[in-house]
Amino acid sequence: MGISDAAKAVCHVERNLRFLAEMPRVATNNIRDFRGAFKHKHRFGRGGEKGKTRGKGHKGQGQRGTLPRVGFEGGQTPFYRRVPKHGFTNAMFKNNFTPIHLNKIQYFIDSKRIDAGQKIDIAVLQKSGAIGGVKDGVRLLGGGASWFQACIDIEVTRASQNAIQTIERNGGHVKAVYHDKVALRVLLNPERYKIDPPKRARPSHKNILWYSDPVNRGFLADPAKFEELREENVKLGKVTDQLASIKI
Repeated sequence: MGISDAAKAVCHVERNLRFLAEMPRVATNNIRDFRGAFKHKHRFGRGGEKGKTRGKGHKGQGQRGTLPRVGFEGGQTPFYRRVPKHGFTNAMFKNNFTPIHLNKIQYFIDSKRIDAGQKIDIAVLQKSGAIGGVKDGVRLLGGGASWFQACIDIEVTRASQNAIQTIERNGGHVKAVYHDKVALRVLLNPERYKIDPPKRARPSHKNILWYSDPVNRGFLADPAKFEELREENVKLGKVTDQLASIKI
């Protein structure tokens, strides 16, 4: 019977304990990995079969190990350039309005950074820090309308119907005014144009129709119809008073 067979005949627990009794005491000078625990990485370019170019040829993409970019087809015209383009998108002509919600205006009023007794326009909103950069104007939205309490007179580029109704129910005023690029620069930096301010551009045909609608509270709308719609919202009462009357 060989040694391996004799070792197999003994219980593995007893065998391990016997080996541990014969092994030297574990110390920092005899701790090492088991043989074959790690595979040594072969270093190429050291002679023999894997010397010099190590089987990858001379120069080029295959030897350097670089991967081609996505869509690369070996130098020929790729598929995405061979196929003709169809359709049209006017995304580059879309107006980019900076949004601001009612809850943020209420927060800035409560923190005394905006005076509710004064007229609020785009310049006031930017100087107070309520909005950042302005590209094509400011759009007023109705976020936080259920707890908006201030009575304000605000002038923005566009306003949602929810925001208009909430402000007017509190007794405030909302006006949507058209601003082109030049008009925005003059509004935000009036100190630069004290001597000879440039003339404001006329709205396009599409914008004239929008700003002439009293429902949108446009600055070109009929003042009588404008005030009539506002009075209808004032009669509804404040939103906060209506919510306070609800019994839970």
